[in-house]
Amino acid sequence: MPKFFTFRSRDEYREDEIYRHLEPALAFQLELSRLRNFTLKLYQTQNHRMHLYHGIAKNKGGKEPIDHRFFVRAIIRHSDLITEEASFSYLRSEGERLLIESLDELEVAIKSHSYKTDQNHVFLNFAPSVNMEANEVLNSVSEAVLKYGRRLWELRVTQAELKINVRQDEETTSYRIFLSSEDGYRLESHLYREVVQSQKTIFLSIGPDEDPGPLNGLSTDTPYSTKDLLQTARYKAQSAGCAYAYDYPSFFKSALKSSWEDKKVKHPKDFFTCNELILDKSGKLHEVTRDPAQNTIGMVAWRMKFNQITIQGKREIIVIANDSTVQQGSFGPAEDDLFAAASKLARDEGIPRIYITGNNSGARIGLSKDVQSCFQVAWKDQEAGLIEYFYLSSADYSKYSSQVIAEHVTCESESRYKINAIIGSSDCGTAALKGSGLIAGETSKAYREIPTISLVTGRAVGIGAYLVRLGQRVVQVESSFVILTGFVALNSVLGSSVYSSNQQLGGPQIMSKNGVSHLTVADDYAGIRTVIHWLSYIPVKGGLLDIPKIICDDPPERQVTVEIKEKTYEARRILAGDSEHLGILDRGSLLELQPDWAKTVLIGRGRLGGIPIGIIAAETRQVTSLVPADPADRNSQEKIITQAGSVWFPDSAFKTAQAIRDIDQEGLPLLILANWRGFSGGMKDMYDQVLKFGAMIVDALSEYKSGPVLVYIPPLGELRGGAWAVLDKSINPAKIELYADPNSRSGVLEPEGTVKIKMKDKNLQELMCRFDSQMKELQTTLNSGSLTTEQIGTTSELSHLRSKSLQDAYHNLAIQFADLHDMPQAVANKQCLTKVVPLAECRKFLYNRLRRKLLEDKCVDLIKDSDPDVTRDEAIATLERYFFQNHLKSGVKWEEDVPVEKWLAEQIENANSHLNIMIQQNQSDIMLKQVLKLSENQEVDQIADVVQSLLDSLSDEKQKQVLSIINVNR
Repeated sequence: MPKFFTFRSRDEYREDEIYRHLEPALAFQLELSRLRNFTLKLYQTQNHRMHLYHGIAKNKGGKEPIDHRFFVRAIIRHSDLITEEASFSYLRSEGERLLIESLDELEVAIKSHSYKTDQNHVFLNFAPSVNMEANEVLNSVSEAVLKYGRRLWELRVTQAELKINVRQDEETTSYRIFLSSEDGYRLESHLYREVVQSQKTIFLSIGPDEDPGPLNGLSTDTPYSTKDLLQTARYKAQSAGCAYAYDYPSFFKSALKSSWEDKKVKHPKDFFTCNELILDKSGKLHEVTRDPAQNTIGMVAWRMKFNQITIQGKREIIVIANDSTVQQGSFGPAEDDLFAAASKLARDEGIPRIYITGNNSGARIGLSKDVQSCFQVAWKDQEAGLIEYFYLSSADYSKYSSQVIAEHVTCESESRYKINAIIGSSDCGTAALKGSGLIAGETSKAYREIPTISLVTGRAVGIGAYLVRLGQRVVQVESSFVILTGFVALNSVLGSSVYSSNQQLGGPQIMSKNGVSHLTVADDYAGIRTVIHWLSYIPVKGGLLDIPKIICDDPPERQVTVEIKEKTYEARRILAGDSEHLGILDRGSLLELQPDWAKTVLIGRGRLGGIPIGIIAAETRQVTSLVPADPADRNSQEKIITQAGSVWFPDSAFKTAQAIRDIDQEGLPLLILANWRGFSGGMKDMYDQVLKFGAMIVDALSEYKSGPVLVYIPPLGELRGGAWAVLDKSINPAKIELYADPNSRSGVLEPEGTVKIKMKDKNLQELMCRFDSQMKELQTTLNSGSLTTEQIGTTSELSHLRSKSLQDAYHNLAIQFADLHDMPQAVANKQCLTKVVPLAECRKFLYNRLRRKLLEDKCVDLIKDSDPDVTRDEAIATLERYFFQNHLKSGVKWEEDVPVEKWLAEQIENANSHLNIMIQQNQSDIMLKQVLKLSENQEVDQIADVVQSLLDSLSDEKQKQVLSIINVNR
């Protein structure tokens, strides 16, 4: 292969190494002029088609350059491709091969280079013209880049550029494709056509008007920009293992956009807005719009407003994130103050709070650098390292007296200030710990008052770990960890290298299996998508029934087609269905949480006719869990624990209680698919506090306030003993209702256990004598009193033998008899069940019941708001009376959900309904009572002043109406 060397007269005929082995006729096609912001050095490559340059950003300030990157450039030469098939095939194969070769050369260069490079760039100039659509080219190239996305990211390639000539109708047009991933999680693509305007070739964007691309309208000779402050900070954060804090708002926007696109619905024009929250010097929180990376502390916060496809109107949230590029993301007083203020804002406004850990490193540790630079030592024995005291000179003390507690001493006529304590900086040490207490308490309050979700993206250490747990709901990235102390420090305490990584201590393999983490995701962007999906189940204020029609694509009146034929089944099938059968919930709506912990219980969120609802279900199959061995304990061994289905164990009881609280605080109704035979009561389980966690279920249900709690016992399901006791509707009569399939059972014990206690051998013997003719005859003979002793013995033996032969049959008879007591019809007759509902019909029934109860609760709340003295039972009685008056002729009953639901909705919406008239009257009565109370023991002049002030506050028209009414009533 020929070699080329370029010598320019302007350089006194020194070789221009940048153009070495580059054909002069094709040199311009590499567009090296666009690299003019960098000082370039050519790297020799094995592949002569590749041209690899190391670029260092030109720095006018004389500072040490920090922007090092590689540029890989190549030209694909071939004759023009005539057909679309040939064009596609050649572009796909040759383009992919050249991309791989480019990455191979880049990898070799990076490994041999001393500086870390970032924002590396690949440029391919596809010289032959192709016969295909420009968007087809874009899609083909995007697929290839996505295929090698991980390798591109590992080599820090943030942009790939392809120039290609497209021939259509005998006309050839140059196009430019840019594929970039600045944050490493999302691939952005922009397609431009090269057009000539005013004797200059520019990029003209092809694509949506709202996203024209950053190069739209710029010259094709525009140089590549050097790294700015944002990119520098981003690289620093990414090098530490997570996304840069200021990239998270764009993650939210992109994830929301994708959620609309997934439903094939166009999002509203201004579907996402975001303002940063900052504290002023007085500690007041402000919303500002400013460029990223302008923060001076390691904590950032935003208020985000956006449209979500699952709700009407806008949702607002507060997002708080550690910025790991500022003091390693540690928590100091300034960071704690911003965190606390932003969290309190979320509580005050009743909106969700999202916390993103970034790479935080716990409370800030610090030594006084000023004192460290000048302290002196009074030695007892310097060789032995024995110290009498530390001190400052008079001159240094005058500078740093505010940072030490010292006493004046004189030593050999030298004036010294003996250091008794070092106060140090105000942003570290115990000052930081005080702030940690502030935000820990704030997060605890936030969990009790508003939905809180934490996203663990990097490391969460110390107070960062506690914030994650205090917020309860946790999404964890696979590469992240939640720890109290790093593995190095632990190894130091233990005196040997026991642990090998922080992942070993607090990675998802630990946190997802102990219930701290609810979900595990691949990366930061996937984490944001998961958070948004979780938020989609959380209603905005008063919007539980205000559901966009687009998400109600699964008819609520349809039947459940899943069939249960065995006692052990998969609860997920009943809830979500499968490829061939439909379950209770809307198709595709089940979001399972904490799937790897306490697996005898399934928890999550779902939708019923579009209405979001919390889910708790019993796992009927046997499950196993693995308890890892602790390397710090030589006697520790890995254990596999087996747990039976349909039983509450300590971990699953705790999981149930915690889920009830979480769902309640999210403002959701609750569906419990109940199939529990009771609680495990063995010695170990009692020691592990199964009793305490079972009691916590009762506590959580007794305080449930957000909506109805619908408990349903499925076919062949059982609810017995303590399991029934902790779910009984008398725990919270206003909220809990129990339903059951006709083939379900419930009772204190299973029939076998009941028979052992209540139908012993004596009782079975009596039954045999009642129903078996031989036994009846033998018993009559024995009781006749006419038998000899020998005859009595013979007859008794015959009776015993007959009884023994009938034992199994009558034992089964007794079990079936006991089972009849557990039939749901009998239980409903005792008013312990609300209603018996077949599984096939339960979706329709539960949907109507849910809507009716939610509307009923809303009406009750309106009545109680208008008159706080009214009890819930009184409010319900009032609604029932109004309903009866309206339906006196039709005969519709209050127990019928569909007509009651329709009537309740009309009562709320119609301003002249019985309900709204009563509310207005209640408000008038309360206002009158307040005025009368204020006027008690007041002088006439003072009362007149009050009345006059009230009149003055009204418009002229309203004053006339009030005076007219007063005159009429007089």
